[in-house]
Amino acid sequence: MQRLAAEFATLDGGKAYKQQMAPITKTCGLPMYWKILLFRAAGGATEGYVTYQSLSTLLKKMFQNCHDEASKFLRLAAKPGSSVLEFEDFDPLVQDVVETHPGLTFLQDAPEFHSRYVTTVISRILFCVNRSWSGRISLPELRKSNFLQTVSRLEVEEDINQVKDFFSYEHFYVIYCKFWELDKDHDLFIDKNDLSRHNDHALNSRLIDRIFSGAVTRGQDFQEGRMSYREFVWFLLAEEDKKHPTSVEYWFRCMDLDGDGVISMYEMEFFHEEQMNKMETLGIERLPFEDTVCQMMDMVCPKNQGRILLSDLKACKMTSIFFDTFFNLDKFLEHEQRDPFANARDPNAEPMEVSDWNRYAEEEYDILVADEGNADMDDGNYEDDFEPEDDDEILREEMLRLADAGPSQRGSPGQSLTAEDIYDFSGTTNLGY
Repeated sequence: MQRLAAEFATLDGGKAYKQQMAPITKTCGLPMYWKILLFRAAGGATEGYVTYQSLSTLLKKMFQNCHDEASKFLRLAAKPGSSVLEFEDFDPLVQDVVETHPGLTFLQDAPEFHSRYVTTVISRILFCVNRSWSGRISLPELRKSNFLQTVSRLEVEEDINQVKDFFSYEHFYVIYCKFWELDKDHDLFIDKNDLSRHNDHALNSRLIDRIFSGAVTRGQDFQEGRMSYREFVWFLLAEEDKKHPTSVEYWFRCMDLDGDGVISMYEMEFFHEEQMNKMETLGIERLPFEDTVCQMMDMVCPKNQGRILLSDLKACKMTSIFFDTFFNLDKFLEHEQRDPFANARDPNAEPMEVSDWNRYAEEEYDILVADEGNADMDDGNYEDDFEPEDDDEILREEMLRLADAGPSQRGSPGQSLTAEDIYDFSGTTNLGY
């Protein structure tokens, strides 16, 4: 406390404003990017500043009752008296990252993207951390996750794209562009027809019906016939990394039509029939359901023959092949062209293998950047000067322009970047969904 008192003694009037919280937070022995949470919990949101008295009172109570990093974080971030973290509790922290992290300096020129980035990051946090699907992160869930370690890493990593868990701008760019391409009226909602166009109509239409039935949507988020951007983040994460525990649960919920916790023969045949109809349309010979089932049973090795449980799929190293067989024709055919057991060998050969999601995001980002580069090369065609630009193209150009401007504008980690009130959340309460 003596060091903290000395820190406040150097401040005008003994008051610490939002822009001055980084060194104070470090003096308190807390990760730097907790600074806005500390500021708000000590009364800064009401008074506009904190004093040594208000902060020391908070710290004494917190250190007395909270004995590890996770409990301290929950105490600062959660609503007063709450023992869980909800979606909006992460708003201040992520907004602070947007405003002060040197790797996101370029977003200062584009406040319209702030709420989209914030929504994406928090949705990814809940996808990975909220293992109970409650929409509220408990203290045990927070302890078991790598979220707090990731927040601490922001302090030393200036390149935000190297923080691939949750905060990568490139990952946000990929997710948002994928959604924007489907959301033709740009109201930040898509319907079944919109989602059916994902990856050139690769998804099973019966699967799409299940997604929109509420099978994978929690509580108040569900809207009949509509998928919000926040829900789309979960969908894309689950679609591109079917090995993730939440993804396995996501697709199991879709496939378990009667909700009895078992994938039966009937349920497998229900989705298989749609896949075979699509194959016939493409002029590809149908595969007998009996052959498919035999292959799937040999691959999953369920404890009870003919009944696949969630635990069976979580124990299987080739869960992605199982779900793609029934849900995604393009990926199913791709699996058919290669050794299906190659996927099982990889985790043993490379323990630190890049996740399916990270691999997908990197590849898609390179494709989007290359497409934009090709479009720039075509600008020499004078006829294009008289053609109105497509909304998708305008969005990509703006987001890439901002990203390209980033490296040259970097400052010190945690440093306030503007003289204005960068912690004003009035413009991000709705978060655009």
